[in-house]
Amino acid sequence: MGEEPPAVWRQPFLRTGTLIAMGAAVGAAVICLAVVTLLPPIKGPLFEDPLRSFLTGAGVAGIAFPLCALGFALKRRFALSPYFEGAFIAGVLNLAGYICAAVALVCIGFGMYDLVLWLLGSS
Repeated sequence: MGEEPPAVWRQPFLRTGTLIAMGAAVGAAVICLAVVTLLPPIKGPLFEDPLRSFLTGAGVAGIAFPLCALGFALKRRFALSPYFEGAFIAGVLNLAGYICAAVALVCIGFGMYDLVLWLLGSS
């Protein structure tokens, strides 16, 4: 009659290492995007500046990681819930993270392309 159910250890919502990595990614994103805005303007199209492309890609990738990590954590937390709101929010965060990751890869790819063209054109 006086029996209590055994305490079940629950995993934390986000582990400390993940939180530190998310903070570092957001900090790097802020620094990269701030440097992009402070760079002097170039004459001509922005597609011909590989440094801006690399920094923009790194900044957007720094935004993508926390979105995906938070989406996966919410998905894990609401896995057994009979309601759809938690899974919907997790899906939206994951989708936003994937879109940011794709944009980051495109920016970095443009940067590599511009750098290769610059190296081939200077020889």
